[in-house]
Amino acid sequence: MKMENQRLNAPSFPQSSMPDKLPTPSSKTAGGGKLVSVTIAALLLVGGAAFWLTRDGETRDALREQATAALDSLTQDMPLASLGDSLRGARPAAPHAGYPQNRGAGGGAGTFGPVVQGAVAAPLDRSLPPEGSAAQTSPVVVVSPSGPAGASPSPQAAPPRVTADTTVRPDFIEDLAAYIVSRYSPGQRQGSLSLGIQGINQRYGTKMTGLADGGQSQGNRAGILRYVFSPAMIQGLYGLYVDRFLEALRERSAGKFFTPEQTRQLFMALAGRSVMLAGGLEGVAALPDLGGRLKKLEQVSRNVVSVNSEIMQVVFELDQLRESQAPRGRIDGAQARLDVLGARYRKALEERGAAQRALVADIRKGGGQSLDDDTLLFLAHWVERRLRDTPQPLISTRSAAGVLRDLARRCAQSGESPAAANASPIFPSGGLP
Repeated sequence: MKMENQRLNAPSFPQSSMPDKLPTPSSKTAGGGKLVSVTIAALLLVGGAAFWLTRDGETRDALREQATAALDSLTQDMPLASLGDSLRGARPAAPHAGYPQNRGAGGGAGTFGPVVQGAVAAPLDRSLPPEGSAAQTSPVVVVSPSGPAGASPSPQAAPPRVTADTTVRPDFIEDLAAYIVSRYSPGQRQGSLSLGIQGINQRYGTKMTGLADGGQSQGNRAGILRYVFSPAMIQGLYGLYVDRFLEALRERSAGKFFTPEQTRQLFMALAGRSVMLAGGLEGVAALPDLGGRLKKLEQVSRNVVSVNSEIMQVVFELDQLRESQAPRGRIDGAQARLDVLGARYRKALEERGAAQRALVADIRKGGGQSLDDDTLLFLAHWVERRLRDTPQPLISTRSAAGVLRDLARRCAQSGESPAAANASPIFPSGGLP
């Protein structure tokens, strides 16, 4: 049997189902030609940069867009697909808002940390805008720093402790304590404290020891009062200096060789004076239309001064007539005018006295029953002058009364036990008394 005549029993396919040409694999350099073409195109674009830089802005934008579109078309689905973006100068796109965060325990590579949003309180700064302004109430967005999960930010350093004020300096406190001790006269059972608000006002209205305005050695009294007479400053200065003031009183008393009993009596006397002065300030602050009442009183007082001036002129004229031995008729006429002016003067004095008594009585309805009329009138005029100089005079007056009452409490405790006052708070939890 011949091998060439032997056939295998293989299945046969119809001729129409056979493909005309089988696919062949692409060569290794199939994409290289396209890559070389793209590179040459990029080099040509770079070579035309000189021409591009000499065009105006609109022309350059148009050329840039044409070149970018051409590159995008040529580099589509290729490793150089981002080449067009380099011509545009675009930044990489931000991650999508819905990107999963911290997947798995502790997150992983490519995850993002938590983002916290909300209104954040502004730092304590004297230069902040007024409360309620848009600059202060605008929301702030804070992004938490990267770090271990659950780690808290490091606490900010505490601000330095304030120990003295540049306008009301510590030597003012020392001088005031020395002045008060000098006004106290010890006694066998109870000493006397000759201390009045008028005397203190006169002392520091001229001498101004320890007071300065704007860093000057000799301050301006009106400027210092404007600086001090506000609720925040009154309470702030009191809290800053009250312990130092009480200690200065003890040191000055020891320097005067006061016995412990005499020092205790001094503290108790000062406590009583502080309560009385606080009541007077409260009565003045409670008086309705303080400025109007004092304006009417000022008008009556000017009438007294005016009539008194006329009397002085007539008295001088009468003395001249008598010295020159003028006719009796002229002397009698001058005397008659003097009698009329005397009656007017007495009436003006009565009107002023009635206005003062009415004002004092109204002040005592709100406090200050233990103070004399002159002190209450002085306080009323002093507060009224603050009405013209400070934005919140009546609130500041009540704040000053509050710290005086707290000072009285601390002085009374110091009179019993010096350590008791230091153990008690400056301001009770309910606020100033």
